[in-house]
Amino acid sequence: MRKLLFCYLLGLVSFQSFAKSDYIENDGELGNIKDYYSACWDFYNVTLTDESDYVSEGKYSFLTKGSSDGYRGDIKSPWLKMDQGKIELDVTPYSGVDEAKIYAFFIPFDADNQKNGESSDYEYLGYHEVNAGSKNKDKTKKADFKISKDMEGEIGKIQLVFMVYGDDVLLGMDNIEIPGEYYSDPSTNCFPKGEKIDSDGDGVIDDEDDYPDDKYKAYNNYLTPEGPGTLMFEDLWPAKGDYDFNDLVLDYEINRVTDAEGEIVELLIDILPRAAGAGYSNGFGIEITGISPEQVYKVEGSKIKANTIHKFIDNGLEEGNEFATIIAFDDVANVLTHPGGGSVGINTDPKFPMQAVEKMRITMYLKIGDKVAANVKLDEIKLDNFNPFLIVNQKRGVEIHLPGKMPTAHVDKSLFGTKEDNSTGDEDAFYRGKDNGLPWALNVTESIPYLMNKESITTGYNMFYKWAATGGEAYPDWYQDNKGYRTEKVLLNAK
Repeated sequence: MRKLLFCYLLGLVSFQSFAKSDYIENDGELGNIKDYYSACWDFYNVTLTDESDYVSEGKYSFLTKGSSDGYRGDIKSPWLKMDQGKIELDVTPYSGVDEAKIYAFFIPFDADNQKNGESSDYEYLGYHEVNAGSKNKDKTKKADFKISKDMEGEIGKIQLVFMVYGDDVLLGMDNIEIPGEYYSDPSTNCFPKGEKIDSDGDGVIDDEDDYPDDKYKAYNNYLTPEGPGTLMFEDLWPAKGDYDFNDLVLDYEINRVTDAEGEIVELLIDILPRAAGAGYSNGFGIEITGISPEQVYKVEGSKIKANTIHKFIDNGLEEGNEFATIIAFDDVANVLTHPGGGSVGINTDPKFPMQAVEKMRITMYLKIGDKVAANVKLDEIKLDNFNPFLIVNQKRGVEIHLPGKMPTAHVDKSLFGTKEDNSTGDEDAFYRGKDNGLPWALNVTESIPYLMNKESITTGYNMFYKWAATGGEAYPDWYQDNKGYRTEKVLLNAK
């Protein structure tokens, strides 16, 4: 919408500005000074008026006032590709101006100044003195300044400075003409056309910078580029349970924000808890495998109750772990509201109202401004480093991970290899069941529906068992909405 507005305004300005093939013109007839700002003109202590007593020609003129000590007003052009010729404008001293002088300057473009592109090396073009003592608008005069051949083709701005002396006096300006081609681009903060802008000075141009106003951040790098994925847990491990995989269901998105050097500044983890089919007070944690707690400056966004079973170090991570471990929430009641009325779970029984779900954001900072906990390159945190887990019913030692993922240091190791668990000590065997290696946690790379209470996942997703039993070789797309893949009547989809 903003670019469309710019195009519209430029169309209006162009209609006036190119009456002569090599001149731009500003006669105030757009009627709103904001429109001129949008077209990259700039003003200081200058207003636009339609009061007939102060309009020298047409419907509008520009005004600046005076004072006994001298009052300054400025009009600055957009960026131009200069042509030789004369800068001309009409000036009208109203109400008995004692003295008025107009100074003109050429401001070259400086690509190293990424704030506004203006060089501090101005070129003085001269001044024009306005006849004093006029009390009516028939004293309008033409002021002019020469643009030399040496400046032809240069990119720059023209700045007109008006110094007006006299109490309660006004100076009118109109019909400004400047030799040159309009060369500003309103869509890039009015920098010259084709120039690469780096507003925050981090070495990454704005068009490529996801954070153009923050020199400490440059790029978003999503581990979930196609949108949110879904995590689903079965919480009766090491027993098989009802295998409905709805004891905790949540969507997640992960963004590694990097600086211009390709180092991770922060890890943004967006979590949408959607359902909790269990009667347990389960928690949810995330280990970032390979990143030590000392490499993390701080963690924000977790939802932890006052009487938590967890202990934390100063940066917000759980203490006692080899790798950085975030407890996103220590009780599902912190993030989902129970419907009451005898419902066993939340959003898993269609006989009870679906409860609202709300996204939460966990931010893990490796750097904050100039404060650096660690220099971690982008390729040091991949999806393989993402190790989410369920903490069962406030028992810290009972944690359930994705198949093949390692537990944290807090796990109760005596549970492995018991009941239906087939963990043998071989790393890849963790959290795989005795029945063809079936898991207790699932990670799907898109957001999918989940099962009603007591409905096995094999009932809702008809290809799931074949996928799991073959170690993922058959039907790797088991979760997709293909013909014959789903039984919709047993699926729910809180979002």
